[in-house]
Amino acid sequence: MDNLPRSVREILALIGLAPALALVQAYGGCILRVPTGAHADGQVRARLIGLLGGDAAEVFIAHYGGERISIPRCAAALRDERDARIIAAYTAGRAVPTLAREHALTERQIRNILKRVPGGGFGSRGADELQIPLF
Repeated sequence: MDNLPRSVREILALIGLAPALALVQAYGGCILRVPTGAHADGQVRARLIGLLGGDAAEVFIAHYGGERISIPRCAAALRDERDARIIAAYTAGRAVPTLAREHALTERQIRNILKRVPGGGFGSRGADELQIPLF
C-alpha cells in the first residue's frame, strides 16, 4: 500500500481492492474519460461495469463522472504483489523451475525474487555484507 500512488489509494478506498486492481490492469498508464452516467448504454460505462462490477462501477462513475483521470500503472506495487505470491508459493514447497514457468520468468529471476523483500531491497543484509571481500 505504501508504494501505491495517492490517486490509486483514493480509488481503492472508494471502490475496494479487487475493482481498483481491475481498473489499474485495464487502464494503467492511460487517461480515462469517466462517463457521467447520463447514457445507460454507453460503451465506457458498460466496460466499467464489466471490469468493476455493477455496484463499484456506479460508485466510481458517481464520484468521478465527467472527469478525465490518469490511471497510474502501479508497476512497483504489482511487482511487489507478484513477488510476495512467488515467495509464499516457494515457502509452501513449490520448486523454482515450476515458479519460473508459471510466472514466465527465468529461474535466475525467481532466485533473485526469493532474496528480495517486497517493497524494499534485499533481506536484512546490508550492502557491506553483500560485497565480496577484496583481501
